[in-house]
Parts: sequence; structure tokens; C-alpha cells
Amino acid sequence: MPTKLGKDIIFLLGGVILSFALESERSKLSTVVSPGYLSLIFLGVLLVLTGGYLVFRHYYEILGAGGASSGSPRRHAYEKLRASLSTGGTPARLYAQWLESALHTVERFFGEVRVTSRSTMQQVIGLDQPAALWTAPALDRCILFAFIYPQALLFLGWLMSGRAGRAEIVLGLVSEADPLRRYIAIGALVTSAIGYAKCCKIVSRDHHVLQQPAQIRRLRFGLWFLVLAVAGLITDLFLSKGPSAVGGAVIVSSSVVGAVAGDVLIAMISGSAAAAIGILLSLHFGEFTAGIAASMTCAAIGLYASAFGGEGSRWRRLRNRLRFSHLFWWIFLAVSIVSYIGLARWLPLSKAWPVIGPILLFYGLLPALNAPFLWFSVGLTRALLWLGIERRGWWPYFYALLDAAMAVLVLVLLVGLMVVAIQTLNLMAVMGGGDAILPVAPLLHAIFKSLRENSFEPEHWWAYTLLVSGMIPSLINLTIGGFSLLRGIPVLSRQLHAYLPENRVVPAQRRYWISLVLAIQVMAGMCLGLAAQFILLPWWIFGYVLPGLGFGVLKFALNIEAFDLPKRLF
Repeated sequence: MPTKLGKDIIFLLGGVILSFALESERSKLSTVVSPGYLSLIFLGVLLVLTGGYLVFRHYYEILGAGGASSGSPRRHAYEKLRASLSTGGTPARLYAQWLESALHTVERFFGEVRVTSRSTMQQVIGLDQPAALWTAPALDRCILFAFIYPQALLFLGWLMSGRAGRAEIVLGLVSEADPLRRYIAIGALVTSAIGYAKCCKIVSRDHHVLQQPAQIRRLRFGLWFLVLAVAGLITDLFLSKGPSAVGGAVIVSSSVVGAVAGDVLIAMISGSAAAAIGILLSLHFGEFTAGIAASMTCAAIGLYASAFGGEGSRWRRLRNRLRFSHLFWWIFLAVSIVSYIGLARWLPLSKAWPVIGPILLFYGLLPALNAPFLWFSVGLTRALLWLGIERRGWWPYFYALLDAAMAVLVLVLLVGLMVVAIQTLNLMAVMGGGDAILPVAPLLHAIFKSLRENSFEPEHWWAYTLLVSGMIPSLINLTIGGFSLLRGIPVLSRQLHAYLPENRVVPAQRRYWISLVLAIQVMAGMCLGLAAQFILLPWWIFGYVLPGLGFGVLKFALNIEAFDLPKRLF
């Protein structure tokens, strides 16, 4: 078996070759399905293959740990997998077990402390045991996620389709028919992000890093910083196009800094400083130089935070206090929203408004409004899942479907809020002497026409990503449910368990197919979750339930647009 790095390189090359093969057949396939839907299919194929490979590699490594030393993390993972196959049980039992494990994993990811008493809301919904639901650390993470997640999907969409809509143009992207240029650009961006993450780890106060000799650390830092710089130059060369080059560099760089640090405040601080530097330099040296300077400013601030903001520092102590403050995060969101609206009122007459206006909308106001919906969806999902676990039996499946259905209804509320948000920014821009950023009525008709015709035009992917974000917790829940249905097949579980020896490594020839079967189970469960979340439930709710009540989503959005609440208020 090749080394881990060799496997990654082989898979990456295979994915690139497959993508080029799909690109070569795009013109033929476009006669069967619409180009936008075709891009969505390509994106789905890429995600399924990438996810399947990562799961396959995960299980392959676990299966090779049967002979590891007792008590080691690798041996523990092997014994845990073996036990899950040996105990078997009904899908409902497996689902409840994995749900509880997933919920505790989410608590650790959010950095939440274990709840010891029931809140008023938990008593109202009938939870018997204390549980973390709508917490301040969860809101902290949701704000960061709401800012980063749409950009990642827009880049993937651009990689698959080569077409750039309004939101993609703000990132400095342009329509690019040549797939080679797209792959080079995204490859350079990913490489620069990896180089930056490695540099942050080297300069941090990590115990394992500090055990290395200073000369080795300096050499490693120099090499990875060279990778960061070269990849950053290539990224700016391929992506920094048009008047949005500086804005795109600031948005993408601050997102990488925030993702590596896991801190939305670091992302905003680095982004603000980089924007000031980028705007100043663009007036004298041009967009390309300003974009590079803005990106390096973000990286410098992120490296400084990694070096001096670790455990025990004043920043870390302050940050830990803020993480658990509901008041701070709601004030933070309120001030951000008011600032975006205020800037839309006072900047339309400036020369930078054609660039700043879309940034305020796509990567300012809309993510800030989307974060509370995502936070609410996470809390709702956790509440319903804990209810299902407490009631046992098949109740977790019932509450999972209820959660997914409610997520679709929350999406309707988010549509209404997005309409009001866009109208507000348009009104402020007009009052400030400029033009509207994005007309609402034509946008609504275009999006819903695209959905009715299953065309999924890339120009509107920014709207799809914002709307879908509130469904992500439910999707993960349904994926676990689908996986448990497949893992709960007794015959298959017993057969797989028979090939996992105790205290010994699984032979290499068996590791391949066992890992493949386990990976297929995971990806098939994910596909079942996707089908339930995005096809069956929306079809049932939007096609039958809401029309039966005399309610249409497009009509609802158009009525809100016609009511024009911002104009009545201002």
C-alpha cells in the first residue's frame, strides 16, 4: 500500500483526470440536462468521491491497528469498531448510540461545558436530563461558520462550472471556460492555506513543536512560508480579476485566517486591517499589488495571534470569557448589522462603492443574519435528538424527520428575512445617492424559475448556499440515521466482524474490501440523508402541505417584497 501522502497524491491526480474527463463530455451531457444542473451533478460526484476516499482511508488505517500497543488511541479505535460490529442490534438502537456520541462530539467542538441543570426551555419541551442546546459557544461557532461556509461552496461551484455570478465576482472570480486554469487556481489556494496553517502551528506554543530544536523550527517555518508566498502569488495571479480583486483577497484571506484560528474575531480584525492596507495601496500601485499586500497583512496578523495568543495569554483569557457570553455575541451581531447598513448609507458616492456595496451584502449583512438561523437550527436539532434518545425505541427516527421538516419551514422564514435585508441595503444605497445593489423582484423570479426547471444556475448558488445552511444540522442527523439503517443489517455486521481478529492486524488483502464496504455504508447513508432532506421532504412540504394550506413560498416572498418594510420604516 502506498504511503499516506502517496495515496493522497494518487487520489488527487485521479480526481483531476476524472474532472477533465467530465469536462470533455460537458457539451454532450448538456443536451440531456441543463448546464446548471450538470454543474451540480459534477459537484456531487466530486464530493461523494472525496468523502468516500477519506472514509475509506480512515477505516483502512483503523483496520491496521489491531496489533498496536494496548491502550493506544489507534488500538482503541480498532476495538471500538470491532465492538460496534459484534454487538449489532436494531437500526434504532445503533442510531440512538451514535446520536448520543455525535451530540457529545458537537459539545466538544463548540467548547461547551457539561450542563448540570435544566433550563426553562428544556423543561418546556420536556427534556428530563440537562443538555447543551442554544448556548453562547454554539453561537460563536455559528457566526464563524456562516461567514466561511458560503465561500467554500462558491469556490467549489466555480471549480465545477467555470461560471461566476454576482457573489463570485465579489471574490475576484470571473467566468473561466478553461478547466486547467480553474484547477491551478483552486490548487494554489488550498496549498497556500495549508502552508499558512503549518506556519501557525510552528510559531505557536504547542508542546510538541517546542520540543524541536530552534534551527529545525526556523527551517520548517521558512520552507512553509515560502510555500505560502509562492502559492499566494499564483492564487492572486489567477483569481484577482477585475475591480473586486482587493475585496476578494481580503474576504478569502481573512476566512482562511479565521478558519485556522477557529476565531471569528481574529478573522474580522485581520480582514479590517487588510482592507485598509489594500484600499490604500490600490490607489497608488494597482489591484494586483494591493491584493497581495492585503493577503499578507491577514497572514501576518494571524501568525502574530498564533505566536502570542496561545494558552495563558491575555487574549486567550479574554476570548474564553467572551465565548460564554450571550450578551457579547448578540451585541456583536447587532453592531455588525447596523454598521453594514450605515456604510451602505454613507459610501454610495465614493469611487469604491461598486466593490464595497456587494461585499456588504454578500459577505456582511446576509451572513450576519444567517448565523442566528443556523444557531437556532443547531439548538432545535439537538433538542429533538435528545428527546428521541430519552424516549428510546424508534422515537429518534420520528424526531429526526420532524427536525428535518421544521428545518424546511425555517428556510421559509429565512427567505423572508433575506428579502427584507436586501431591500434595506438597496434603500440605504439609494438614499445615499447611489444605485440599488441587487433588485429583489427579478432575483426572486429568476431563483424560483431556476428551481422549478431544476436548472440550478451557478449565478444563484450564493442564495442556495445561504438557504441550505440552516438544514446542515438536520442533514447530518439524517446521514447518521441512514448509516445506522445500513450498519444495522445483522448478516453484514456479523460477516464483517468475523474478518476482524482480536489482538491482530487485519491482513492487507482483506483491509481493502472491508474498508470499501464500510465506506460505502457511510456514503450510502449520506445519500439517504441528502435524498430525505433536499428531495423528499421539500417535495412533500412545498408540493403538498403548503399549497394545501394556500401558501406558496414564491408568493410569500413576493408579498414581503411588495410590502417593502424598510421603505415604510425609513
